[in-house]
Amino acid sequence: MIEGQRWYARLTYRKTGRLRWLGHLDIRRGFERALRRSGLPVAYSQGYNPHIRLTFAHPLPVGVEGWAELCAVDLAREVSPQEIGKQLLPQLCDDLQVTSVEVLPRGRRSPFADLSVASYELVLSADSPRGMTIVAEAVDRCLASEELVVERRTKRNVVWVDIRPHIYTAQLKIEDGNIGRLVLELGLGEKRLVKPQEVVDCLAPALSEGGVRVVRTIRTGLR
Repeated sequence: MIEGQRWYARLTYRKTGRLRWLGHLDIRRGFERALRRSGLPVAYSQGYNPHIRLTFAHPLPVGVEGWAELCAVDLAREVSPQEIGKQLLPQLCDDLQVTSVEVLPRGRRSPFADLSVASYELVLSADSPRGMTIVAEAVDRCLASEELVVERRTKRNVVWVDIRPHIYTAQLKIEDGNIGRLVLELGLGEKRLVKPQEVVDCLAPALSEGGVRVVRTIRTGLR
């Protein structure tokens, strides 16, 4: 062991069910309370109001489920992944569950600085099988486009952004005549970011024409 080496626990977790309606700060508070109850040797920030050193990877929008979200917890000393799972899992509710734990050396950079792609599944429901065909054709047209410009509102102004370069995958998988899954791989980060709702907005005319609704949005992974 290297003297002075710091460690962190990389947690993969699921945010599902009713908890999809909770915002990022609520999820953060839920993890902090669970970690305190667990008795694990977590690291705290300095100052008058110390808090557990937690880092989250690209917080989910409200209403979106996450099947493989990422969180990093700084540790006061090295602990085995098995011990972390044993002490932490009983403190979490059914809709917020850790699915895997890794304990890794802590460097200076954010543990999630290199993430660049988010995977999504959007569950679609149509009034008729024809609706799915209309949307599938619209997805193909979007992929064939040289640019897809969307409006993006910031705190200060409105900007127009071409999202097409960072839509890496878009495929509609029809499960039966009226149900389909739109599988997306979208860019992450300040210069690559594409939001799933922005893709939906590009497909809005086809969704309306085909009587198709987005009934569930799931982020399936980050890499």
